Amino acid sequence: KQYEDRNINSIYFDDNFFSSIKQNLDGIAEKKKYRVRWYGSEKIINNPIFEIKSKKGFLVKKKHFNLDKFDNNSETNDKNYITKLYNYLNKNFKFKNEIKPILSTHYLRSYFISSNGLIRATLDRNIRSFLLTKNKDKNICKSYNEIILEVKYDLNLDSYVRNNLRNISVLLAKNSKYVNGAVNRADFFA
Repeated sequence: KQYEDRNINSIYFDDNFFSSIKQNLDGIAEKKKYRVRWYGSEKIINNPIFEIKSKKGFLVKKKHFNLDKFDNNSETNDKNYITKLYNYLNKNFKFKNEIKPILSTHYLRSYFISSNGLIRATLDRNIRSFLLTKNKDKNICKSYNEIILEVKYDLNLDSYVRNNLRNISVLLAKNSKYVNGAVNRADFFA
């Protein structure tokens, strides 16, 4: 184990065209995802960070911005807080299109590192999501039974990792908690 387990919470933002979702579903190699993340209780937003996750092929880059202004232990169901967050992000960052809160996700993560220190892995479980889009009942929770193992390493180690994992019988697939939480709901585009 690399670190102690912790609860991870995110609010995902997207534009009115759901560009982040469409880029993912269409298999676009170059895409961006926007989220506000905090750790600990899902009900209290504490020490939030705005993250811009850029992906180009298999390369992932993240930019983090502390949201000290919003570190007031607000409750996630506080509509005024979410509106202030929405206004702040659109005012202070230059997006192609205005972004709005779409979905929140909450899960427990375990952290691991290989004995040689070159390969990291995370194991996510107890995954839940709530739609935040207009006119949606924010109390409806979608839970997932899946356990997600993500292996993280430098691209130059790809052959090494694949050779060492080839005997493990798991389903290898791309995964997005944001896309899973939003698109796989009958009520999302309604």
